[in-house]
Amino acid sequence: MCVSLPPDKDRSYDIDIGRGLLAQTPGEIAAKGFGEAYAVVCDANTARLFGQDFVRELRGAGMHADMAVFPAGEASKSLREFERLLFAFRDMKLNRKGCVIALGGGVVGDLAGFAAGSYMRGIPFVQVPTTLLAQVDSSVGGKVAVNLGRDKNYCGLFYQPQKVVIDVSALSSLPEREFLSGLAEVVKYGVIADEDFFRFFEENVDKILARDVGVLERIVARSCEIKAGIVSQDEREAGARMILNYGHTFGHALESLLDFRETHGECVAWGMRMAARTAVFLGVMDSAEAVRQEALLDQLHLGLIPHPPEAARIIEAMKADKKTSAKGAVLILPERVGAVREVRDGAEKAVQRALDSRKEA
Repeated sequence: MCVSLPPDKDRSYDIDIGRGLLAQTPGEIAAKGFGEAYAVVCDANTARLFGQDFVRELRGAGMHADMAVFPAGEASKSLREFERLLFAFRDMKLNRKGCVIALGGGVVGDLAGFAAGSYMRGIPFVQVPTTLLAQVDSSVGGKVAVNLGRDKNYCGLFYQPQKVVIDVSALSSLPEREFLSGLAEVVKYGVIADEDFFRFFEENVDKILARDVGVLERIVARSCEIKAGIVSQDEREAGARMILNYGHTFGHALESLLDFRETHGECVAWGMRMAARTAVFLGVMDSAEAVRQEALLDQLHLGLIPHPPEAARIIEAMKADKKTSAKGAVLILPERVGAVREVRDGAEKAVQRALDSRKEA
C-alpha cells in the first residue's frame, strides 16, 4: 500500500502491514539506508516490550543506533518532552544524515515525528506503530504535533515519514482499554467513507474483541487504505481530509476538559455520538442511522462517559479547536453510515440539544 503525494513522488511512501514484521524491520531499515545512524524513540512501555530488541537488531545489522525513552502517557506530548528529545538527538551526535524511528503508540509517533521534522530543519523518520490507534490513524498522513498545555496538537507540522511498518502481532500486548480506544478510529472510517466496512465490523464484533489476528489485519489494512486515499488527495487538510476529524471537535474538547484522563479513542467515540445526534437534530441524518452507530459503539463499550462536563464548558472548549472559523466550530456530521458533510455555521442549537442529551449515552 502506498501514500501517494503528487506532484512530488519522492515524498510518497509505503505502508507495510503483516504479522511478525517487528523482527524483520531493523534489517530492512538497515538495507534501505534511511540514515547513517538511528535514534529509536519509545515510551517507557514500548522500550521494555520492543525497543531494546529493536536497537539490538539494528546494531546487529551494522547500524549505529541508540534509544531515547520518555514517560508513557499523553502528558509527555508536550513542549518540555519535545525539547528533551531534541537534546537527546544532539547528545547522540545525530546529524542531518541520521534517522528517527518512532516505535510505539500515537504519542510516540507524534512526538518523535515533530522532533524529527524540527531537528536540523528536518531529518528522515520511520513510523513503526505498536498500538491499534497508531496503526489505523496517527502513523499515516504526516500530522505530527505536541499539545500546548491543555490545547490539543497546537504545535506541529505536516511531516511525512519515509515508511510505515505495521505489525498486527504487536496488538496482543495492548491493555484492553488501549485496544478499545483504537477501535473508535476504525468505526470512524466506516461512518465517513465505507458502509460495507462498517457492516463488516458489525458482523465481526466478537472476533474483533477476541483480537482474531486475521480479522484485525483486515480492519487495519482497510483503515489505512481509506486514510491513505484521503491524504493522497489532500495532504494539508485544505478540503477532503477534513472528514477525518469526524468526532474529533467534540472529542478534543472533552479530552482537554478531563485533563486527558480518558483515552483519545474514548473521547472520539463520545464525540461521534454527539456529532450523530447533532446531525439528527439538524435533519441531516435519519435517526435510524444514528441508532446504528450507537449500537455498534455500545457493543464496543465506547463513548460512555459517565459524568461529562456541562454543555456550556464543552461548547466553550470547542471554540478553541484549531479548525474553528469566524462563524464557529467546523463540524463533520454524518448524513448516513458511509457519508459525511462539513457544517461551518448554523449548528449551535443542534449542538446544544445533542450535549443536553448526553446523559442518555
